[in-house]
Amino acid sequence: MKKLLTALLTGAASLSLVACGKSNKLVIGTNAAFPPFEYKEDGNITGFDMDLIKKYGESVGKKIEIKDMDFDAALTSASTGKIDIAIAGITKNEKREKTLSFSDGYYSSNQVVVLSTTTANEIKTATETMTNDEKITYILSQLEGKKIGVQRATTGQFYVEGDADWEFDGIKDAKCNPYDNGGLAIKDLNDGKIDAVILDEAPAKNIVSKNYSTTLSILDSALTEEEYAIAVKKGNTELVNSLNEFIKTIKANGEYAKLLEKYFG
Repeated sequence: MKKLLTALLTGAASLSLVACGKSNKLVIGTNAAFPPFEYKEDGNITGFDMDLIKKYGESVGKKIEIKDMDFDAALTSASTGKIDIAIAGITKNEKREKTLSFSDGYYSSNQVVVLSTTTANEIKTATETMTNDEKITYILSQLEGKKIGVQRATTGQFYVEGDADWEFDGIKDAKCNPYDNGGLAIKDLNDGKIDAVILDEAPAKNIVSKNYSTTLSILDSALTEEEYAIAVKKGNTELVNSLNEFIKTIKANGEYAKLLEKYFG
């Protein structure tokens, strides 16, 4: 009996260690070509989102393993449970909530238009006295029939092509050119291969200011209003609740403000 009890306890301890090993790590999927949220620096993946999720790992006592992948692959991997969390400047909306569960929003963003500085200045002059809604209507009229670069599977692509689930009408006769990341789209714009790029504001500003400040400009009028959130497998309410508590805590204790200061000034 004593031997049996010892064997049972030993077996239970082994299972506990295995379970502990599995649960002691969170696998994170991201697309490290979306500065300043996620990008590579000296071979390491860094950025606002990466610092955020590392702080979450610290708060719950778990190791973080970051995997770089295409944006849509990160969403699919989270929905199928191949990774625990996807964080990559992901806009939460009803369409994505059909296959994923999301945390509360942690960053407000929007889509902006990147153009050659010459074209941008012409539009700014033409819309100087217009209301914001009038400006957007005018901007969209100028994009009709144009070749527009976007990051694949992001809000920008849905906006250009039109998507009923996102309540986007699309841009009339525009040719949507999807890229693996926004940097490639903006490079092609600078090289004259496309006419415009529609991209999230923060990475657009980051890429243009660092590489194309003399040739490209961003229009002031935003096309959308969005909220970034952290994605997990559908129905994982325990992880969602944990993430929400973390977001609430770091916004209250000043850590979130420090991250904003670090990456956005």
